[in-house]
Amino acid sequence: MRSATSEVLVVDDDSPDRTWEVVASAFAGDPRARALRRVGRRGLASAIAEGVTETKGDVVVWMDADGSMPADGHPAHSSAATAGADVAVASRYAAGGRDAPRLRRAHPGVPGDQRLRDALPRRARSATGPRASWRARRSALQRVPIRADHAYGDYCIDFLHRACRQGLRVVEVPYACVERRAGTTKTSPSLRRFAALGLRYVQTIRRLRRESRTEEDRP
Repeated sequence: MRSATSEVLVVDDDSPDRTWEVVASAFAGDPRARALRRVGRRGLASAIAEGVTETKGDVVVWMDADGSMPADGHPAHSSAATAGADVAVASRYAAGGRDAPRLRRAHPGVPGDQRLRDALPRRARSATGPRASWRARRSALQRVPIRADHAYGDYCIDFLHRACRQGLRVVEVPYACVERRAGTTKTSPSLRRFAALGLRYVQTIRRLRRESRTEEDRP
């Protein structure tokens, strides 16, 4: 039986500021917090997938570490509303949630959220926001592992779609999206990057729609 002790794993793609080293130094002698330094490997989806594999708990929570998803918001994930859930999504669009300043409303995930409703077996307000926080049971992640081959936030769309198709209970909890405390965004540093991500999200949604129709047509 696994211990109820919490652990914190910081996944770092060998960043030039040596985040992994800072974590190792700050928590030396404390096995509850550690860093996973990925050398020669890059990408949000693969980092999350590898991080999930490296953790040991029965419940896994993953989030950005730039402060846009404050850690003190996580108690909502353990509330009575999520007690029986397999997957909980921290959503800006759930009742009680709110968005960051107006520029973020142009995030490529926003139009994707609207189109995704038609692709999913169940409705969800927010699925594409990679800045959101997720909580999932280990058993759910074993049934629906995170695919590491996605470019960025499209892993969220794929994961939620497959979770719903597998009949897992997915719930939303509200959170307030705030400005990052440090660093620069990888989502839309330029119009070219913004457009490329938006196109990738739309392509993923179209693929999921086709897969859903194929499954429905099977005898």
